[in-house]
Amino acid sequence: MSVLHERIEALEKIGAGDLADQAILKLVSLHLQKYEKHLMEGQKELEPFEQQYGISSEECYRRFMAGDMGDTADIVEWMGLYDNVLLYRERLATLRAAAEAS
Repeated sequence: MSVLHERIEALEKIGAGDLADQAILKLVSLHLQKYEKHLMEGQKELEPFEQQYGISSEECYRRFMAGDMGDTADIVEWMGLYDNVLLYRERLATLRAAAEAS
């Protein structure tokens, strides 16, 4: 059992489970805001590449993974930025699921 889980259990045992839940939801909310901001910024960084190459980042990623886009500095930078966007989307989905579980 993790230390966090033990602490939450202790708070539940003393009747402070609702307070702990509120604190955790606040933390989830703060992280949601942070990753939503990162996602918006990341998507803006993708736009010049999408305009230059005339394809979406998703399509470029699919082609890149298939070995069809080469490995120029521009493409590698673009795919690195897109990896960040994918990470932010994943984290947002995880946090939203946690927020909705309550």
